[in-house]
Amino acid sequence: MTTALDGRQTYAKVRSVLEVPIMNEKYWSKVPTVAADAIMLDLEDSVTPANKDAAREAIVGALADQDYFGGRTVIVRCNNIATPWGTADLETLGGADGDFIVSYPKVETADEIREVQSLMAASGRARGLHVMVETARALIELDRIAPADGVVGLHFGYVDFAADVGSRPFGDNELFGPANHYARAKISIAAAAYKLFATGGSLIPEYKDLDKVRDFVKLWADLGYTAVIAVSPAHLDIVNEVMTPSAEEVERARRVSEAYEGVLARGEPAAVLDGRVITMPDYRVAQLTLARAT
Repeated sequence: MTTALDGRQTYAKVRSVLEVPIMNEKYWSKVPTVAADAIMLDLEDSVTPANKDAAREAIVGALADQDYFGGRTVIVRCNNIATPWGTADLETLGGADGDFIVSYPKVETADEIREVQSLMAASGRARGLHVMVETARALIELDRIAPADGVVGLHFGYVDFAADVGSRPFGDNELFGPANHYARAKISIAAAAYKLFATGGSLIPEYKDLDKVRDFVKLWADLGYTAVIAVSPAHLDIVNEVMTPSAEEVERARRVSEAYEGVLARGEPAAVLDGRVITMPDYRVAQLTLARAT
């Protein structure tokens, strides 16, 4: 069993995540200088079957050199346990050195989460899990997956989700509303309910059109997602800007926090700011806003 962790608070400063294929030296060499808050090392989609073992070995070596990541959050995306490589990935990561969390793709059930954690624990220790909701079954099971022991974050894998459902993924360079509104909102709400961080992505068909990327990223922020996985380093500045609370939001959060804490210190019954009652949920939101501000 892993220790309960408030993933939303712990990873509050993570706004941007860059996936890096470790077998590609051109991209790997840029890790120390990219503008990402977190680096995702990938064992899944970017690694061919013939290179799975070599990539796993390279990642274990990289994890032992935490200085290379410059203090960033490190995430390792493994393969699903239904694949020929998932079990070996998890056993290896359970015994690996370094501070990192595991991104687990195509999760289906809470029982699967428990098996994933057991595989890692048997080889060393279980890690916090960032689970990727990418199938219809996962969305139906989300109320059991999200509170499962060790889960610290959720991700909406909208392209794989569309493939599984047979729905249309995009419309006019944003997620096709009729097929994705429910899933996108449910994942965000579940993350908030269970104190998890939540990630979307920056991938759209016209991913080189940075104005369209900005509009797309803003949708994640508006829905309550806390971070975005960038498909390109060129998206990182946009993601960081959009996912960072504005100066006005930070100032409001500061005033809310001060008003609420002042009332508690004085033993008064209620806090009022600008004619509005400040509640505990208001205070929680304000504290998260301040934690996310840089």
